[in-house]
Amino acid sequence: MKQTIFQLLLVSVFGFLFSACDPNRVFETNEQIKDYNWEYKDVKTFKVEIQDTAARYNLIVNMRHSFQFEWRNVYVQIATQSPDSSLQEKRVNLILAEPDGKWFGNCMGDNCDMHFYIQSNAIFPKKGIYTFKIRQDMRVNPLPLLKSIGLRVEKVTK
Repeated sequence: MKQTIFQLLLVSVFGFLFSACDPNRVFETNEQIKDYNWEYKDVKTFKVEIQDTAARYNLIVNMRHSFQFEWRNVYVQIATQSPDSSLQEKRVNLILAEPDGKWFGNCMGDNCDMHFYIQSNAIFPKKGIYTFKIRQDMRVNPLPLLKSIGLRVEKVTK
């Protein structure tokens, strides 16, 4: 029992230290995709609290896919709802590989981790909670061998 408590404490300390090493990160969460099959109805929702309306932000989509993934790109639909309930939607093409099939990103074993800057220098004009929804928008449903999708919001540094 003492060993379990010690391990939990050790993991918590390392988690805190690693999260503290990234002062520009405002928000970052990755959501697992059930059975590595991303269905249209499996919309991933991320709620981000913005307090500094004078800052500029980068919006980044994180994705993990299998090395065996069949496509060179993934289309996603991204909806952004602001604190005043206004809604913006856009379709984004996430390019995963070069024309010869070489993956971008970091691949190790069967996992390829990708980070896509979908908007740089974004401005959030109102304080409050912004809700981002990401869903896959490919012709194939479910889309196989995608493992996780996430969102990162970071302050722009000069």
